Amino acid sequence: MSVSAANPVVPPPAVTPPPVAGQLDEFSDKLSPMLVKELRQGLRGKTFVILFLALQGLLGIVLLSAIGASSDGDSGPAVSKVIFFFFALAALVAQPLRGIGALHHEIKGNTIDLMVLTRLGSWRIVLGKWVAIVSQTGLLLMAIVPYLILRYFFGRMDLFAELLLLGLVFAGSAIFTAITVGLSALPSILVRGLMPLALAVFIGFSIPSITFSHELNGLIRICTLQDKAEAWGLFSTLAVGIYIGWMALAMGASIIAPQAENHSTSRRLVALGMIALLGVIGWIAGTSRDVMAVMLIMVGVPAVALALTEPLELLPPICRPFLRFGNLGKVAGRILYPGWASGVLFTGLLMTGTILVYLSRPNTDINPNLPIVKLLMTLGTLLLPALIIRVLASRARSPLGVYILIGVLLCAAAIALVLIMTETDNDGYVWFFSWIPPVQMVVVDFLYRNHPSSTTIADLSGLVQVGVITCSAYFVLLLFFALKNFSAIREVEQEAEGHAPKPTS
Repeated sequence: MSVSAANPVVPPPAVTPPPVAGQLDEFSDKLSPMLVKELRQGLRGKTFVILFLALQGLLGIVLLSAIGASSDGDSGPAVSKVIFFFFALAALVAQPLRGIGALHHEIKGNTIDLMVLTRLGSWRIVLGKWVAIVSQTGLLLMAIVPYLILRYFFGRMDLFAELLLLGLVFAGSAIFTAITVGLSALPSILVRGLMPLALAVFIGFSIPSITFSHELNGLIRICTLQDKAEAWGLFSTLAVGIYIGWMALAMGASIIAPQAENHSTSRRLVALGMIALLGVIGWIAGTSRDVMAVMLIMVGVPAVALALTEPLELLPPICRPFLRFGNLGKVAGRILYPGWASGVLFTGLLMTGTILVYLSRPNTDINPNLPIVKLLMTLGTLLLPALIIRVLASRARSPLGVYILIGVLLCAAAIALVLIMTETDNDGYVWFFSWIPPVQMVVVDFLYRNHPSSTTIADLSGLVQVGVITCSAYFVLLLFFALKNFSAIREVEQEAEGHAPKPTS
């Protein structure tokens, strides 16, 4: 049967292909699935939408008010202060706090194991969480830049310096976000929640006092990079901040990673490298001992705290890369293997490097013994909580949380002793508590208050001896506990080499 010409066959409509990923309305397939998921959820979240719209509305009102008062010569600097104030609150307080539950929600929902079974590694999971929040902060930054450029036409502005300061605020937000995301993997609510919240409260109260005072002008002057010492100080501070953020993310990745992954070695090598980098920067920039002490403490505290609280869970696959170098690899493993036992030797090496870098810098303090007392007090405060954990709480579920809690209690004991001293006349009994490292600063205050003359230097040599003895005793005891566990490390190494472990009696 033929088809008549009056009724032609109509061809079916062409099938439209589905949208391809990578277009403007879709994320590229090259991006991490974790990042895409977090970005979609974050950009649709009420918190970000409200924050973005509120920031735009407030800055729009401020700019219109400044245009109406453009005849006033101070309207330009006032606009800069308001812009930095609102952006700093959004970037340094609101945005980082969104990372408090980033990893904890995944762990609590038992979805971490499913993610690890896919091709997503622990680092990609953590970076996806972090980059998603930082990207939203970057969107806020891009929305702020036009207001800052328009403010240029009000006069009295160093455009480069203020744009650099705005970038530093963004960098600080990224670092704080890395800290909150990394800590969110910890089970202890005291560390995961209260520490970031306390830091956010401190930053929130500091922002108004900085932006609405002459300190903001000082920061802008530093960002001009005209002074060599200030420029090096800015660079070293940024380097230390990036290091702290990386350490936090690495800690979070190690917590959710399988036991066969080794994240400790890279953390410890980076910490040692940062100590060496600070030594080079101090030599080039001529950094004083007081400033160097602050940076060394910021580098050493997280590295030592993580090294002394790591669970001793060593597996043969971790030992094999070290064993390829023979006895030299075994020696390096005693310092770089995961676990608190090797962490004790790493702490000794890190403290040695810290002391050498610290003593290489010129002392600007009137009393030459005072910086040494501060250094010994810091080292003792890091060692004593780890020793207490080995003696009393070796099987704690969250060693890092217990470690921080003990450190806080030691500082609280020093504060309580100060309150008692205000109610008593004879304060010589404070020497009996000088074995508690934070109390040693209370002893310093006691010696200065009871010094007969303000024209001479108080004798702190006795307190230096106490600090050396206590730090040495704490480290030797920790080393004793660590050496008792080295036999277990040797058994794992023998298993990695293909030998059967020696039978235990």
